[in-house]
Amino acid sequence: MDFCKNYPLPDWTSGFEHRKTTASQLPYEEYTGPMDKSAGDTNDYKLIRLPNNLVVMCVQDPATETAAAALSVNVGSNMDPVELQGLAHFLEHMLFMGTEKYPNEDEYKTYISEHSGSYNASTSFSRTRYHFGIANDAFEGALDRLSSFFTSPLFKKDCVDRELCAVDSEYKGLLNSDFWRSHQIGCKLSDPDHPYSKFMVGNIEVLKQGAKDHGLDLYEELLKFYNKYYSSDIMKLVICGNHSLDQLVEWAVSKFSDIKSKGDNVQRDLGHPVNAEFLGKVIHIETVDDMHTMSMHFPVPDTKAMYRSDPFDYISHFLGYKGQGSIIAYLKQQGWATSLSVGSDTAYNSGFCEFGISISATPEGLEHYEDILRSVFAYLRMLISSGPQEWAQQEKSSMLKIGFDNRTKTRALVCVLGYTHLIHNEYVAPEHVLSKDSAYEKFNYDDILHCLSFINPDNFRVFLCAAKHKSIECSEVEPYFGGAYHVDSLSVDLIRELASDTIHVDGLSLPERNLFIPDDFSIKSTNMLGVAAVLRPTLLKLNDNFELWFKQDDQFNSPKGSISLCIYVLTINSSPQNRIMSELYCDMLNSKLLEDLHNFIRAGQLFAVFASSTYIDMGVVGYSNKLSDLFAIILERLKSFKVDNTQLSMHIAKYKQRYANAANDSPSQLCAVYERYITGTSEWHHQLLESELAKITPAKLQAHIDSLFDVTYTKMCMVGNFDEAEALKVSDDVQAVIKPTPNLGYNLSKPRSYDIEPGYYIYQMQVPNEDCVNSAVLSNIYCGPTTDKREAAMLEILETLVHDGFFAQLRTKHQLGYKVSASCEIFPVGRSELALRVESESNPMYVTLHINKFIHDMQQRLLDMTDEQFNNRVQSLVMQYQEGVKNISHEAGKYSFEVKTGTYNFGKNIAMANLLQSIAKEELLAFWNKYINPSTAPAYTRIDVQTWSTKIWKPSVSDIKTYSAKTLALYGCLHSEGNDALDIGKVDEFITAAIATRKKQPEASDSTDTLLADLKSASMSASGAMYTAGESAERATHTGTALELAIKGHGTFGNYANVSHTNFATIGMDKTPDGLWLMTDYRKFQATQKMYGSELPAEVLVPKYNS
Repeated sequence: MDFCKNYPLPDWTSGFEHRKTTASQLPYEEYTGPMDKSAGDTNDYKLIRLPNNLVVMCVQDPATETAAAALSVNVGSNMDPVELQGLAHFLEHMLFMGTEKYPNEDEYKTYISEHSGSYNASTSFSRTRYHFGIANDAFEGALDRLSSFFTSPLFKKDCVDRELCAVDSEYKGLLNSDFWRSHQIGCKLSDPDHPYSKFMVGNIEVLKQGAKDHGLDLYEELLKFYNKYYSSDIMKLVICGNHSLDQLVEWAVSKFSDIKSKGDNVQRDLGHPVNAEFLGKVIHIETVDDMHTMSMHFPVPDTKAMYRSDPFDYISHFLGYKGQGSIIAYLKQQGWATSLSVGSDTAYNSGFCEFGISISATPEGLEHYEDILRSVFAYLRMLISSGPQEWAQQEKSSMLKIGFDNRTKTRALVCVLGYTHLIHNEYVAPEHVLSKDSAYEKFNYDDILHCLSFINPDNFRVFLCAAKHKSIECSEVEPYFGGAYHVDSLSVDLIRELASDTIHVDGLSLPERNLFIPDDFSIKSTNMLGVAAVLRPTLLKLNDNFELWFKQDDQFNSPKGSISLCIYVLTINSSPQNRIMSELYCDMLNSKLLEDLHNFIRAGQLFAVFASSTYIDMGVVGYSNKLSDLFAIILERLKSFKVDNTQLSMHIAKYKQRYANAANDSPSQLCAVYERYITGTSEWHHQLLESELAKITPAKLQAHIDSLFDVTYTKMCMVGNFDEAEALKVSDDVQAVIKPTPNLGYNLSKPRSYDIEPGYYIYQMQVPNEDCVNSAVLSNIYCGPTTDKREAAMLEILETLVHDGFFAQLRTKHQLGYKVSASCEIFPVGRSELALRVESESNPMYVTLHINKFIHDMQQRLLDMTDEQFNNRVQSLVMQYQEGVKNISHEAGKYSFEVKTGTYNFGKNIAMANLLQSIAKEELLAFWNKYINPSTAPAYTRIDVQTWSTKIWKPSVSDIKTYSAKTLALYGCLHSEGNDALDIGKVDEFITAAIATRKKQPEASDSTDTLLADLKSASMSASGAMYTAGESAERATHTGTALELAIKGHGTFGNYANVSHTNFATIGMDKTPDGLWLMTDYRKFQATQKMYGSELPAEVLVPKYNS
């Protein structure tokens, strides 16, 4: 079944010549043969092999302000021992915990964060990848730290339990993921002797208890796995920066040659995990979300060797077609589906592949799954009967060639991630490393037919996923994610019907040749060389209801362009019904356009129409040759759209699902949503929107659409390979089609934000999903208005300082959860914010104590920071802001954002870079004390949103009014650990007494261990149980830490009442003993707050031409 066996491996030997690095004279081999490179690619490349057999691609991008590296090891969960499933993932975590050269376990993360970088790692079935992005001037240091992961890791024993907790927390965050549930059920329903059947994520029970049950030492097994599989022979490295190729080679050779060569010990010829025993099945899966999806899975050969012809891509080209006569067009007409995707999935060097057809169905469609199968196999019968069509292969090849010749520049991190994936395919020849997907070399009729033979009714299984299955009880349960499922066999009669040569469904037809493939790639600009790029668009036209902004490409020499149209409509957000009808209109229009204009998409032209709270946004991007034609078609459809009853019913059902599924958002997502509800002025609650769906009729929606553009103000931005005459003509067409009554610019409805009154506010809610074990806290600390650019710059610096410290203290040290982050939020309107987020199994009050403790400790970190450390942070940020746009789409996006928001601050990045360089450390400290430090901030303003899992004790409103946060936190920890017999009032008395004793006699006070033992003893006595002294040593418990925070006072800052001057009790809010205001109805709170207006434009608008 493995096609690859028929293909010889390319020559990766004769094209390499021995070299020595320029500076250190270290040996390596360099590929000196030809490399297919795009004519427009300004990067330079070297493909080298180190003495330890590690293959490295060095990429010099002279224009990049950031560097990046990715190292990929060709082993993953496929080599996990059966007894220790998830070991590869656990190893990935442990490698971050320090090396001989850099023993501090936060060294790698801190170094990258200090230089405004980012990092991550991932483990898949056959691959583990480590990558980072960083400022160019810090690249060598980051490479040195990364390489030490693989030359001298410490594998500290005292980190094992902590990182097991991190893995376990990551796993628990996935428990309600329908993707992971379905994936693991698919793994379970496969050959049990195949590695694919295993559990790849891992958790504490499987790893720690699994080792114990099998008499294994987890730590020793970790070392064995690393020593056996982490070999340079199966590693690939890609590095990219603005340094010379000689320098990049020097670093690669000097830092990565010491990785040990241990050979390739990974099992490769695994066979296919889905054999005949598991085919011909229909698998019903019960989902968490309200959804209706159907997917067909065909086990097929591994075709990675056929990358220059890719027969499965040919098949996908037809089955995935979305135009008239396609499978999905037919299913939409029947009201059975809303979308379809097709493709093959392979794990390189795994020896197997799967071809899949995934369908987003309607409830009725899932009931008609057999009819959907009939339509798919009827289409396949047409495809087989017509025979492989060379024109279709040539059409696809032409678009690949056009894309390769006009490849756009990407960020360094995107570059390295793409190439590490590619060069792991051992069938890709060195000369094709840059051009693997550039074109198909040949049309192979027999290969296509052979691959089509695997897409047959005897070689597939179908998954039906829904929250409820009619007349089906999903009684079997997958053990790791808890997904319920039921397996049936497809009927023999159905399989016979699907295999029939005469199977036919009216309405299906194969696509015709694409007439929209671009054929003119001439460049309009004649002023490309030696002239500095203009860094802003020009306002060509301005009148009472229209703006036209234009910028001809003068940087990229690219035949591409972008046209965006922003139509401000006063009525979109005037009511929940208008908002939902506007969104329905745009979604239905997109769906219809996708069918009618699919050939444009296949010709490299993309489009979208969507509704925001204030405007309808329409955009097209692609090759400029026929982009104006596409824009004109969509513009006409925008005004003439007619509602189809069947499609409206399908989309309303989809919206109902979306709103129902909002209850299954993760706790941290719910925090973010409700924070927007509290502070934003344009957000309707999803329950309000859902309630309007039942009132929407085809006639009502049509009337809304017909009047939507009666009074508008339109902004148009055209960027790329166009000239002014084209822009002016397109703008004339827009005004002729829209024909609005003028809506003067100052009447535009713009997003606004509440100006939260000083004070500390808290909003609590229960997580609706009763199976969710996690809770979350989002603490938003408000700073100055976003119009104060200097303070915004200080907050940007602060973010880089806070992020890694917050992560290290709350996640790495205290293991409060997998999702821990800190960021600054600077919106177009309102106040800037420092946002601190934690999702955790711990109770939110306890997490909040840790957040407060971090804020307390951060003050000293800022004071201790050296001038050099501060300047490094600032300079890294400056380089980010100085980085230029990478391509026309990137440039157009920046300009259209400024036009849409009405700020027109096209030079803001340069201005921000200059501001950053003028800020001193002392000024940042003053900023911290002015806004973030509650002990010094004169108008401290903060909103905490807490989402509480139903699995833990949640304080009542009465509890919150009566007891301090430290009492609630400690009681919650006691309760979670089973010590819940003690009354909360007694816990409060215990804390009060302990604090009083410590104040009177600090030197004679009992240790926290002793106090914890006393507290637990009191709790167990209250329950009638006995407490043993040995349990007092459990300092690692959250209860011990909560007690320590409560007694020492690090988690609280005293009373916040002095910063709030409004008596919110009159609107039903309650004040806590700590001086916080508890919101129960945020809408009443909103009604008491002032609002920020929009930011003033950066300049007076003066058009080039009179309108």
